[in-house]
Amino acid sequence: MQPLSPDAALTDRVCDAIVDAILDGDLVPGQRLAQERLAAALGVSRQPVSQALRLLGAQGILVPLGRKGLTVAPMEPALVAQLYELRGALDALAARLCAERVGRGALTEAELAPLGALTERFAGPEGARAGLAERINADMRFHTALYELSGNPQIERVTRPHWVHFRRSMRAVLTHPQAPPPAWDEHRAILEAVRAADADRAEALALRHCRAAAAKAGACLGRGAGRAEGTPPAAEGPGAALAGRGQGEDHAQ
Repeated sequence: MQPLSPDAALTDRVCDAIVDAILDGDLVPGQRLAQERLAAALGVSRQPVSQALRLLGAQGILVPLGRKGLTVAPMEPALVAQLYELRGALDALAARLCAERVGRGALTEAELAPLGALTERFAGPEGARAGLAERINADMRFHTALYELSGNPQIERVTRPHWVHFRRSMRAVLTHPQAPPPAWDEHRAILEAVRAADADRAEALALRHCRAAAAKAGACLGRGAGRAEGTPPAAEGPGAALAGRGQGEDHAQ
């Protein structure tokens, strides 16, 4: 057995910081990620940064930029479509399992109440006023809560690595000039079917919801997803220090 890295938790935090910068649009495809600059901006040594970059590269979030290091992977419509296809099957299964657990008395209203509160909050005026990151994270919380309540922990484990791609696609949709209305009415309908222990309806609604999300993402990515997935920002944002734009710094693997 190999010794465990003492920086495992720190590496996860570095990964989260890089992903947040990608979702904020501060790191975009084509920008070189300089390891030294990342470490300095985050106030950490190069070791956890190097480990984080390897992990994100293995997940397809970062890709090689010639011999210059790594950059943010562009959003590939085909990959997004494939991931939504996978998620549709798992979301439908999670919704069905939740409804069946309600029918057996294994899932109570008290356990569903936080999900109901989240849904009503973001389906109303407060949700409309929420910031972009907050809306994206709330959407993710709705679905991951269903995974957790389904009684099958493998659903959450399988989908977890792919949520960064879904969050990026949601950002592309929500920042598009022709952004569709929020999907919280669809979330409410799924939750109502779960509460009613209607497994068939919950499953069908969850699958329909995911297919609709895939169609929205495909349409937006097909037309171009805007600044976050295209050209670098014109001005330095709060997370722009994480990106290295000079040609003299190389990323050390």
